[in-house]
Amino acid sequence: MRYEFFIARRYLKGVHRGRVRISTIGVAVGVIVLVVASSIMNGFRSELLSKMLGVYGHLNLFQFDSNGKKVPIEEVDRWIELFESQEGVVAAAPAIEENGLLIVDSPDTSNSPAQFFQIRAVDPAYESRMTSEIELLVGDWPSLAPADPLSETTGTESFDPFDIPLTKHPIFLGYRAAQNLFGFRSFPGEDEEKRLKHFLQNRVVGQSVTLLLPRPTRDPSGEGLFSMGLEIKGVFRTGHFQFDEGGALTSLDAARVFSDIVGAGVETIEIRTDNPDQADRIGLDLSHWAENEFDVRFAPMSWKARNPVLLDATRIEKIVMSSILTLIVLVAAFGISGTLVMTVLEKTREIGALMAMGAERASIMAVFVINGFLVGFYGVLTGTAIGLGICKVIEVLEIPMPGGGNVYVLDLLPVEVHWQDVIIIAIFALLASGIAGIYPAYKAAGFHPVEALRHE
Repeated sequence: MRYEFFIARRYLKGVHRGRVRISTIGVAVGVIVLVVASSIMNGFRSELLSKMLGVYGHLNLFQFDSNGKKVPIEEVDRWIELFESQEGVVAAAPAIEENGLLIVDSPDTSNSPAQFFQIRAVDPAYESRMTSEIELLVGDWPSLAPADPLSETTGTESFDPFDIPLTKHPIFLGYRAAQNLFGFRSFPGEDEEKRLKHFLQNRVVGQSVTLLLPRPTRDPSGEGLFSMGLEIKGVFRTGHFQFDEGGALTSLDAARVFSDIVGAGVETIEIRTDNPDQADRIGLDLSHWAENEFDVRFAPMSWKARNPVLLDATRIEKIVMSSILTLIVLVAAFGISGTLVMTVLEKTREIGALMAMGAERASIMAVFVINGFLVGFYGVLTGTAIGLGICKVIEVLEIPMPGGGNVYVLDLLPVEVHWQDVIIIAIFALLASGIAGIYPAYKAAGFHPVEALRHE
C-alpha cells in the first residue's frame, strides 16, 4: 500500500471522523434520492407506454386518394396480409375510431347519465394479436365479431323489418366509466373485486345506451344530430386510467354505421411493430412500399405522434427533476471540500513534517484527493445499496398512486431500475467527490515546510 493511501485512510479515522461521517451521509443521501427518483421516472414512463401500447397499436395507416382526401380502406384482409409480410411488422388489425356522447336509456329522460367516450371498433379475430392489456371483467369477445352478411348494414336477421325486430349493436365500456354511469360504490372491508363483477353483470350488462354524434342527419322527424342505439355487452379493464375512464369498444359493423362507411371498409389499419421506438421509420417504409408497389397512398401515424404532449412532458420532467436533484450531490461535494479544508488546517504541522522528510508536493495533494475520493466512495456505496433497497420495497409493496390514479394515470407507484442510470449516478458522485478534494489538496501542497512546522 502506498503511503499516500495509508495516510488518507488514517485521516478518515482521526479525531475529525465525525465531520467525515456527516460528509459521507450527505453523499449517500444525494445518491439515494437520485437512484430512487430516476427509477420512479423510468417506471412511470415504462408503465405508461406499456399501458398505452397495450391498448393501441404502435402505428396507424390511413389511406388517401390522389386528391389528398382520406378514404376508407377496402380489401382489408388483403392489406393486412401484405403488411404483415413486411419487415418490422408483428401484426396488423382493422380499426375505426370515433368520439361521441353515450346516454344511458332511462324512463326519466331529464336525468339520464351521460358521458363523452372515445369509441374504438375492432375485430376480435385480429385484435387478440394486437392488444395485451385489455382484460374482460364481464362479457366475451365473440360479441364484437362481424355479423351475418345479410344483417351487416341493417342489423337485422332479415331484410323485412316487419318480421324481425332490430338487434342493437354491442358496446363494451371501461370499468371506471361503467362505475360512474351506473353508480357503483365501494365499501372498505369487502371483496370489492367480487362485488364489482356482480354489479357489472347484473346492473350494467344488457343496459341500452344511445350514441350521439356531433354530425347532422335527416330522419322522418326532421334534421338533428346522428343518434344510434347500442347495448352494453361487456366491461373491460386495461390499467390505463384514461381508457378505463372514457374508452369504449364496439364492433366494426356498428362503427361503419355511425362513421358512414359504406361496405366492408375501415378507417385505419393498426400495426404492431417489433420495436415501438422505430414505429415512425417503419410507417414511412410501409407507406413508400405500398405506393411504389400498388400505387396506393397511405399516411402513417405512430404512437408518438398520437401522444406528443404526454411523452414530451415525461421526458422534460425527468430531465428537470434529475438536474435539480443533482444539486444535492454537489452540495454534499462542497461538504467534503469543507471537511478537507478543516483537516488541512488541523494537520498543518504533520504536513510540514512529511514535506521535511522528503514527501513531494504531488504526494501531499494525492493524500487529500484520495481522502475526498474515499468519502465519496463510501457514500456512493451506501447510497446505492439503500436506494436499490428502497426501489425493491416500492416494487414489492405496490404502493397506490395518490388519488387512485385519477391524477397520474397509473394506479400504482411504478419503479424500474435502469443499471446504466445507476452507474452514471455513481460515477458522477465519485467524480464530484474527487474534484471536491482538489482545492484542499492544492492548499496543503502549497505550504512551505518551515512555516508548516512552526504552525500553532
